[in-house]
Amino acid sequence: MFYQGDNIFLRRTFTAILICLTGMPVYGEPWLAPGDLLIRSDLQLLSDVGMLRTPINTWPLSLASIDAELNGVNILENDFVVIQALQRVQARINQESRMHTPKISNSIRVSSKPEIIRAFEDTPRAEGQIGGSISWLGERFAVKVQGRRVSNPLDNDSVHLDGSYVGVVAGNWMLSMGYQERWWGPGWDGSLILSTNARPAPQLSIQRNITRPFTSKWLKWIGPWSLTSFFQQLDDERVIDDTVLFGMRMTAKPTDDLEIGLSRTAQWCGASRPCDANTFLDLLLGHDNPGVNIDESQEPGNQLAGLDVRWTSPLGNFPYATYLQWIGEDTRQGGPQIGSWIRQFGFEFWGIIPGINWRHRSHIEWADTICREGGFGRGKKKPGCAYNHPRMYVSGYRYHGLSIGHGIDTGSSSSSIGSTLIDNNGNSLNLLARFMDINRYGEKNPLSSVAQENTQLSISYNKQFSLGTGTIGLAYSRIRDSIVDTGINSNIEWWAGFQMN
Repeated sequence: MFYQGDNIFLRRTFTAILICLTGMPVYGEPWLAPGDLLIRSDLQLLSDVGMLRTPINTWPLSLASIDAELNGVNILENDFVVIQALQRVQARINQESRMHTPKISNSIRVSSKPEIIRAFEDTPRAEGQIGGSISWLGERFAVKVQGRRVSNPLDNDSVHLDGSYVGVVAGNWMLSMGYQERWWGPGWDGSLILSTNARPAPQLSIQRNITRPFTSKWLKWIGPWSLTSFFQQLDDERVIDDTVLFGMRMTAKPTDDLEIGLSRTAQWCGASRPCDANTFLDLLLGHDNPGVNIDESQEPGNQLAGLDVRWTSPLGNFPYATYLQWIGEDTRQGGPQIGSWIRQFGFEFWGIIPGINWRHRSHIEWADTICREGGFGRGKKKPGCAYNHPRMYVSGYRYHGLSIGHGIDTGSSSSSIGSTLIDNNGNSLNLLARFMDINRYGEKNPLSSVAQENTQLSISYNKQFSLGTGTIGLAYSRIRDSIVDTGINSNIEWWAGFQMN
């Protein structure tokens, strides 16, 4: 079971894993963390043209799997922008996978205000931060220690270890312990089930390293597939201290243009709550409906589950893709059927901007966190359902007060349009406009106690230098309470930083 306070379970379990696997002659590669719009755009382009078949909608991504597919690929038959994207990805792989050589990096960032509702881009979590990291990659192990000293953070934690980990390879699996950021799904503006909106909690995880297909003729049709699972200990201040967050996700590409993901997360265990194997089995089997398939006193946890799909050019042969994410918040009628749904839709397109020959990858995205009952969310509305739990885990699906899923939290909707523009030197310009209705029914939403209209416009620029990457950003926000007439609150925010290679 998980113990409170000092993460005894995490340390003892990982020590046992290391002892068992020390003698195994296996090879490991590091991960690619979420937050970098340039590398994600490059990977998505390589996937859309059929050069990269590994699933790429589960972050962090295994660089070993990407390297295995792109190593020795023929680039002579591809156009210039594809060659550029491939060269940048290969350069990143070469940089991150140097064996037995410590890599040291430093960073500094300042901002006028932390970003509360985060998209995929790595925007500031504090007014100022300075830090560094050292990483090492061996034949069996991968280690990264990353620390940042921050000022005026949202969670009052002045030291962040986000991004640190210790990993060990067992066969085609990577086991790790640390503070890894995760993003599940094809969305660019948010993920309904797991995003980088909240900081990462201490965790144990296992992830498939190389996403090769099954060899069985009965399963080969699934195509390349990935599987990841984790246990996080939510060690912030909560009604139930040290709640454990369990997550599991499988993604597959049965065809070059179709990627499908199945996700499941659950809060369970914690202070005064059962953490035994039988409770976890009840949770896995969906026995968590009080009065239907389990007694209320033995309800195992608070669950979310669902699917996401991204389909490249479903009609015609134009450069576009559609995607959706459908996440259920509870089960019904004593079985694993999901009864309350939240939804996300997106449309993605890319190409060359005439005149300046910059490449762009753009998206239009809509998300709604007001639950709807019935098959695939076509029934009546159920306000306050998403990310909340009425009985036990009343702190909600949150960490340090921020949603672990979509940044708009419960009972809200978001419409956005964004674009990443990339020049021939690998510099990128990121544009995003978001129109959000927060807490439309006045439910339990930490962002606002009343309905609120929030409009945000942001622009950021990343410049590549020989020593690293410089970033500057500017954002405008306009907030108006829909019920309490307090006028319109407008703000202009800025940030700047430098990340050493």
